[in-house]
Amino acid sequence: MKDKSIRIIVKKKSGHGGGHHGGSWKIAYADFMTAMMALFLVMWLISTSTPQELKGIAEYFRTPLILGYNGGKNISDSESPIPGGGDDVTQQLGEEKNDALSQNEFEKKQLEKIQMIEAARKIYDIFDLDEKLKKLAPNLIIELTEMGLRIQILASDDKPMFDVGSATIDPNMQEILRTLAPIINSLPNKITLSGHTDERQYSTGDRGYSNWELSADRANSSRRELIAGGLDSSKITRIIALADTVSLNNPNYSKDANRRISILILNKTAQEYIEAENNMTGIDFLKQTQSISEQ
Repeated sequence: MKDKSIRIIVKKKSGHGGGHHGGSWKIAYADFMTAMMALFLVMWLISTSTPQELKGIAEYFRTPLILGYNGGKNISDSESPIPGGGDDVTQQLGEEKNDALSQNEFEKKQLEKIQMIEAARKIYDIFDLDEKLKKLAPNLIIELTEMGLRIQILASDDKPMFDVGSATIDPNMQEILRTLAPIINSLPNKITLSGHTDERQYSTGDRGYSNWELSADRANSSRRELIAGGLDSSKITRIIALADTVSLNNPNYSKDANRRISILILNKTAQEYIEAENNMTGIDFLKQTQSISEQ
């Protein structure tokens, strides 16, 4: 009996379904585009969220189930952007009224910040267009702080603003203050005015007329010039004497630059705090002091 040879048949699949002309790449491409769309949607949502909402979202995703079922201030309070929490985790409406108020307050703060930035830009534009003022622009520092827009007018070697030991306004200082007055007056915000000195001390130290009196006199001299330039005097809520206690500590400026004036255009929060403190009675002060000591 002859051995029968075993034949192996190899079948080759014809066609190019999985090659260049196939459709599998379309599925991968569609998945990629979906992921990209989701990414941009998340980025857009984050960019439009308030800091409180971002904090709440981050806290939720750290421990979503624990806080969702057990409750907690990070989920069920009015500051949380995540609905539900507290006693009823199925609740979807949350505290819509409080959320709306928080959003409205946030928008007001953002609008106020934009107005201050516009005021700063206007100041720079005015000082840039006028040739005389353009030479004085380096004597200005304008910055947005937590309390509002701060404008500092510094002394320099060729533009002293104040002579050493003097509260007399230099003509350059007068020009700057009278230019700033109508811009500041156009804003609804109130201001504080602070006077500073350099580190030079009087021979009598603090026993007689000192840097404290000098910085107060410089602030008041500047106040009078601002009012002469058109500033409503009721906008000034405080005159502050700081002597040499708040130095610039900037290597780009000499020590003489500390002979300066700081004008702070207060935001709403800072203004309300200062006005409340100004209106505080002796009894209120004692209550606040007692409350602080108990803490």
